[in-house]
Amino acid sequence: MLSIIVSDEHNSQRIDKFLCKKFDISFSLSQKIIREKKVKINNKKAQISDKLNIGDQISIFEKLNLRKQNLLSKPNISIEKQKKFWQNIIFEDENIIAIDKPSGLATQGGSLIDISVDDYVKLKKYHLVHRLDKDTSGVLLIAKNNHSSELLVEAFKNKTIRKTYIALVLGHVKKNFGTIDIPLAKQMLGKNEKVQADFEFGKKAITNYRVIKNFNDFTQLELNPITGRTHQLRVHCKEIGHPILNDIKYGGKKVDFKNIFPRLCLHSFKIEILNYRQQTLVIETRPPNFTLK
Repeated sequence: MLSIIVSDEHNSQRIDKFLCKKFDISFSLSQKIIREKKVKINNKKAQISDKLNIGDQISIFEKLNLRKQNLLSKPNISIEKQKKFWQNIIFEDENIIAIDKPSGLATQGGSLIDISVDDYVKLKKYHLVHRLDKDTSGVLLIAKNNHSSELLVEAFKNKTIRKTYIALVLGHVKKNFGTIDIPLAKQMLGKNEKVQADFEFGKKAITNYRVIKNFNDFTQLELNPITGRTHQLRVHCKEIGHPILNDIKYGGKKVDFKNIFPRLCLHSFKIEILNYRQQTLVIETRPPNFTLK
C-alpha cells in the first residue's frame, strides 16, 4: 500500500486527475483503479468525483509508483511491425486516432499475449480509451493526449458515443428489429471466467438490433450496444437463441464454421462521436470479411 498526504498544491483537485498527474498514468486507468476500489481517502473508498482537501490521506492499493519503471521496458517491436500496425489508421486529427483493428490482435496484454494494441500505443505515448475483444475487429479509438483521453472516457461513460457492430449469427432471426434487455454478470466456471445472464445480481445491459439480411442458416445483424458490458453482444446474441458464428466460448460447437469463416464474425463497423465543434463525427470501416452478399 502507498500512502500520500495531500498538500496545498493539490487542494480541490479531483482524485482521478490527481492520480493521472502524480503517477503519469492515463485518465482511463486512474478511473479504473478507483472503480475497482483500490483507492481510499481518509480510509473511505474513493469515488471518481471526490475532490481533495489539504491534509487528506490517500491510500493506494496498486503499485502505481512502479508503473513508470515498467513503461520504460518497452516491448521489442520491429520497425516493420510498427509500420504495418499504423497502416490500420482510418482517421486521425490532432487529438484522436481511429484504427481498424484486425481480428486476432489483443487490445491489451496478458499472460498469453505477445504484442497488443496497447504496446504500439505506449511507444508513441498515446492512450487507449476503450477495448475490443481480441477476435473482434473494427473501429478502435486512441487518444493522442491526456485531455482527449479524459473527454473520450467521459463520453463513453455518459453514453454519448454511438457504436454500431455487424455480426453474423446462427439461425433465422424472425423479428426485423428489437431490443435485448438482459442483465449480465461475470461468473467463474472452474478456472475460466464467463459472462452470463443474471436477473437477480447482474448489471443492466441493453442492445438494440436490426436484421440486415436473412440467409438459409445465418442472419446478418446490425447491433447497437446502449451499455458497454464485457462480452455483451456475444452473450446477448446467445441469449436470444442466435449465437455469433465461431464464438465457441458462448455458442459451443454448433457455431464452429471456421471452414467457411476463419474468425469470430463480429465487427465494430462504425463509431459516431461529437467533435470539438459539437458536430457529429462518423468514423466507419470497410465491411468485414465475413459479410455475405
